[in-house]
Amino acid sequence: MPIILEKKYENDISLAVWQITESHDELQAMLPSEILTDAELASISHPQKQVEFFCSRLVIKYLANSLGIKYLGVKKDEHGKPYLVGSNWQMSITHTSNYVAAVMHPSEALGMDMEKPSEKLKRIAHKFLSESERINAEGDIEKLCIYWSAKEALYKLYGKRKVIFNENLHVFPFQKEQKKITGKLTINELDEKYSIYIEKIDGYILVVTGK
Repeated sequence: MPIILEKKYENDISLAVWQITESHDELQAMLPSEILTDAELASISHPQKQVEFFCSRLVIKYLANSLGIKYLGVKKDEHGKPYLVGSNWQMSITHTSNYVAAVMHPSEALGMDMEKPSEKLKRIAHKFLSESERINAEGDIEKLCIYWSAKEALYKLYGKRKVIFNENLHVFPFQKEQKKITGKLTINELDEKYSIYIEKIDGYILVVTGK
């Protein structure tokens, strides 16, 4: 089980990152039948997507076990936000073709995202950044990726639809060397600041956000 990073932040957020090295069949065999249902598997046709699904459930299971939480599986609410079955612990997951990560907190909502910096972010920056954020980003691909991932994480934390990234999600100015920055979610009844933690893994930007 290639867990390459496991840590706890100062506010009781626990993180685990799994590097995907196992085969499709090896991963499937690691999931108990009461957690992986035939219906869930049938709903995912692409083999790589199945691998990502298997790993997401396995990293959550690993993190739950390490925290002493009985793992009964993961379901999604009416907005599509995943939650732990039979537990009040909050969680979030993210995956790429190479890594899967999960975070958990005893009670506070969480969000996370993992991306690799790319030139595409320059072309779509106006869609997810405010004018002041675009100025701060200075066209730097790594900073743009931090902004994007931070906003994706805030969006997942909120867990509902109809969020306008360049209006409802805010990231305060930062330097790309920082390991912790600040974000803000302003929508409907919410006007809250959140801590945003940044990890850099093999060219990827991993972002975790919570209270």
